Amino acid sequence: MEKVIEDFEVNDDKEEIKRWYDGYKIGEVEGIYNPWSILNYLTDRKLMPYWVNTSSNDLIKLVLKNSTTVKEKIQRLLNDESIEVKIDLETVIVGIENNEDNIWGLMLGTGYLKVVETVDISKGIYKVKLPNYEIKLLFSQIIDDWFRNKVIGNDLKSILKDLVTLNLEEYEEKFKILVKEMFSYMDVGENTAENFYHAFVLGMLVGLKDSYYVNSNRESGIGRYDIMLEPKDKNGNSFIMEFKVYKQDKEKTIEETIENAKRQIEEKGYEQNLRERGFTNITKMVYAFKGKEVKMEVYK
Repeated sequence: MEKVIEDFEVNDDKEEIKRWYDGYKIGEVEGIYNPWSILNYLTDRKLMPYWVNTSSNDLIKLVLKNSTTVKEKIQRLLNDESIEVKIDLETVIVGIENNEDNIWGLMLGTGYLKVVETVDISKGIYKVKLPNYEIKLLFSQIIDDWFRNKVIGNDLKSILKDLVTLNLEEYEEKFKILVKEMFSYMDVGENTAENFYHAFVLGMLVGLKDSYYVNSNRESGIGRYDIMLEPKDKNGNSFIMEFKVYKQDKEKTIEETIENAKRQIEEKGYEQNLRERGFTNITKMVYAFKGKEVKMEVYK
């Protein structure tokens, strides 16, 4: 690749070419670039997602649409994290959206992921990451499209603006409308409800990626928060979000669910990480869900 860059006199774009199209590995050999994207770049001299635009990516979109846990893990990948997954290398395409092991095998085999660590080869457990910016852009666009295609009668940019400017009463009203219009009772079945709500909000917050770091399920204090929004401008408003599903056998009302979530935020010190790094404008938000019903409470 060094010779190609030199021969085609594109040395000024060397680091960007690496960021967009490098990241693959064959055996122990690293620094493998996507050849199709490189050839197109050398022809057009434009940094674009050439390879991922050669197909419709409909199968990947189907997977994301139907799997709550996969959407959540894709969001972590978009945050440049590595995730630990079980990979079935004998991928079965039929019914793939119903078998998460097949999903990761498909993504690895087709170049959408790369293995960064073998955790347990006997059980097929590996740590994987997105290989480069071209793939990252693809998944970001798919999540954006998934969310925007479902938004009915609401402007996503308007909702996010209400959030970051602390126009929170308006934000809550618009969010409740989204929940009613977008959720089905199948989405929020008993076994996946909390994960679904979490993934739904993460998908919505992708629209803030230019001005915020969107972190999910990371340690702070003595626990793990659900979502933390960290502004790239330290003077901006930061947010801690906690999601709780009303449990009839443990709580009398959804208001009690809210109080339990607030207690968890405080007892586990979720704001500690932000405070230690100099953030002071911290807003805590609790989302309590009961099927399509949602209640929110915001406090400092």
